[in-house]
Amino acid sequence: MFYTIVCSLTYILLHLLFRIKVHAQDDLRNHDEPLIVCSNHSSMLDPFLVAITFKDKISYMGKKELFEKPILKFLLSNVGVFPVDRKGNPLNAIKNSIRILNENRTLGIFPEGTRVKEFDLNMAKAGTGMLVVKSKATVLPLYIEPGFKLFGPINIYYGERYNYNNMKEKFSSEDYVEISKDIMTRVYSLKNIFEGNSHGNH
Repeated sequence: MFYTIVCSLTYILLHLLFRIKVHAQDDLRNHDEPLIVCSNHSSMLDPFLVAITFKDKISYMGKKELFEKPILKFLLSNVGVFPVDRKGNPLNAIKNSIRILNENRTLGIFPEGTRVKEFDLNMAKAGTGMLVVKSKATVLPLYIEPGFKLFGPINIYYGERYNYNNMKEKFSSEDYVEISKDIMTRVYSLKNIFEGNSHGNH
């Protein structure tokens, strides 16, 4: 209930401040499956943009420092954000992620781990690939066009969901990195895919 209220208020606010346009190849719901929404990350608004455009509740990791203030901790905890220690032991965050996915819920991840302005495969971390494999989750790629300005357009591109469950039986750390790189490549290719389809329809 709290999540719905916060999302509704955020939806109204962001639509007053920006012209948000969603392009989607798939319906934006969780079909009772472990689902990871993977997005690029260039703005502090990105988690909110995902939350108001994806149709079901989505949980995120947030750096533990955000939870040090009681009011912020209350708000974050009630909208599905849980802490991760990015400089220390991330084990609890991984356990929370697996638990969410085992309950056939949706987890939002920024594979690059921090805000970036342009595509760089070297930013891919093994953690995303490992989580995808361990949870046997379906992946839904998402690209948020960066560089948006107040009252200007924000284009959000959702791709087709897919998974890596049938790749092989055993995975190495290098395999996890390659999966993360593949996810990032799919994310950053979405704008071109949509623009290509649009040109092909004329």
